Amino acid sequence: MKSMLLAAVLLVAPAAAFADQTVQLAPGYRALSMPFEPHQLRFVEPGDYVDILTTFQAELGEKGDKKKEEVTATILQYVRVLAVDRTVGVIQLQVNPNEAQYAALFAAKDKALWLTKRGEGDKEMKPMEMASARKLFR
Repeated sequence: MKSMLLAAVLLVAPAAAFADQTVQLAPGYRALSMPFEPHQLRFVEPGDYVDILTTFQAELGEKGDKKKEEVTATILQYVRVLAVDRTVGVIQLQVNPNEAQYAALFAAKDKALWLTKRGEGDKEMKPMEMASARKLFR
């Protein structure tokens, strides 16, 4: 019985941490919680907008000359922050169903996630080239 009670408390605690700081979810969107290192969440507040980047191994190059290398890509842009729980390193984001799938795809254990906070009024969304060391040092 004691372990069941502990499990219930652990499940309720994160939701309670979000309770007094959440921003209203817009119709047609989903609330998605994602883990980030606590230092990445330090200056992020509910109502802010962020971009999500991921670092992973990709096969790049021309046919017959492909090489694996580490790259970083922006997978989501201009995502609204609903809530932040710095104690456990979790952020809750407002995403559409398609964005939720991409976030889940890149939140796998073997991929690093990065969060960048947008400046006030920065709403521009544009295609972004993946960053790789090979492109930087050509």
